Amino acid sequence: MEKSFFLRQEGSFSNSVSFFLNFLVVFLVFTNLSVYSQNDDTHKNKSSDTASILNRRILKIYEDLGAARDLLKVERIESVPSGTYVTFLGTYPNRKGIKVVKHSFQEKKNGIEKAESKSILLEFTGTTLSKVVTEIKAETMDGSDTTVIRLTDETPLDQNVDDIVLQADQNGKEVRYPIQLLSDDKDRSDFKQEFYLKLLEDFLIQLLRLQEMQNQESAKNKKKLLQTFKDSL
Repeated sequence: MEKSFFLRQEGSFSNSVSFFLNFLVVFLVFTNLSVYSQNDDTHKNKSSDTASILNRRILKIYEDLGAARDLLKVERIESVPSGTYVTFLGTYPNRKGIKVVKHSFQEKKNGIEKAESKSILLEFTGTTLSKVVTEIKAETMDGSDTTVIRLTDETPLDQNVDDIVLQADQNGKEVRYPIQLLSDDKDRSDFKQEFYLKLLEDFLIQLLRLQEMQNQESAKNKKKLLQTFKDSL
């Protein structure tokens, strides 16, 4: 893993992490029984109009996230949004992926109570987006309560969004299954609309902002070089 880039935490991010975690914990509780009572006929049902729309939205965001490959060409990340931590897979100029982590802390009068983070890992094969991993984590400072939610799409450019694998671990109790095993289209659609899409959209905004900041820094550096050249004449 290549050198990391980090700036201080962003307090407003805490509510976002808490929302995602609370939603998914409740979601898993109410769908847990139906996951294992799933029968094979459900897999053959056609997607509803809503499910099809949501799938297209996810695929479109994947396409947009693919633009992050331009960041792999940046030798050094000069500036990052507050509370953001950036690492690369591989070394420049042969990087194969980028990971962006957003951190936050919940504080009380006696100090920090809980550390929270959410991250996205984008891997590329050549210029093609080949893997998307998103993760949300919350942990009390004494380590007594830890929740990790991880979503992995090994084939982001195919048309099957339902092969996303969900892995949830709360204090050592773990569940893992592809979301296609959720009992029906409504459960899958609720999951995509209220959780996954919002998470992807948040990171798309973050990555676009990251690219914008690098472009601004590059423009500043070019201006400085030009001025230095003029001063030397």
